Amino acid sequence: MEKIESFYEEYEDMFEEYLENARENLKKSNEEYVKLRNEYNKILDENENLTWILEGNIKDRILSNEECFALSKLVQIYYDMQSIEEKEIFFLGGKEVYFFFKKIGILK
Repeated sequence: MEKIESFYEEYEDMFEEYLENARENLKKSNEEYVKLRNEYNKILDENENLTWILEGNIKDRILSNEECFALSKLVQIYYDMQSIEEKEIFFLGGKEVYFFFKKIGILK
């Protein structure tokens, strides 16, 4: 009997690249994701202090009320983008299962 490797086992060292490719495809094909990403980047461009904080440079940083609201908006946008990414990855997994089932003869 033919040994069938799982996708993850076969491509474990490239798995992060596979996920990054899924994110890159979203940037090209999902209007909502592009809109959220642009909004996220715009907020960072307008709030240098937030960029420093997100990069881990928090020493002696004090946020204004406006920056706190912007940070809250960034977090919400990030969660929305994550949700879109997770759905995309879920369906990519389903696609892999489909081709796996075809390969082993469960589907014709």
